[in-house]
Amino acid sequence: MATVSIGSAWDDLLAWLGTLGEEYGVDPLIYAILYVGSAPFFFGSMAWLIRTLRRREAILLPAISAAFFFSLPTLYVFVAGRNLPAWIYALLIGLAVLGVITAARRIRSALRQPDQRSADRRPQ
Repeated sequence: MATVSIGSAWDDLLAWLGTLGEEYGVDPLIYAILYVGSAPFFFGSMAWLIRTLRRREAILLPAISAAFFFSLPTLYVFVAGRNLPAWIYALLIGLAVLGVITAARRIRSALRQPDQRSADRRPQ
């Protein structure tokens, strides 16, 4: 019976990801940094977009900001990647479409809820 330690499995995973990065030109560490680092900016852009929609103001800049930060890691793969299999492109496009659908549902849900800040300011 073979035993595998967690440290050994982790090292094997990192080594495998490194070989993929070399083979396809996409550095897994840069991808992870972009993925984690863009998340706060995406959520901030979504809050900005929802607030702008509630105020019935122009949504072009918040929408562009949200779309950019949502797609930043994927854009990195498309720009830096070389000789990627077709299924990777299909997967990334599918995930992007799913993300847009999910974001649209969240925006609709947030717009249905009353704005608590404006409700708190109303005289009673």
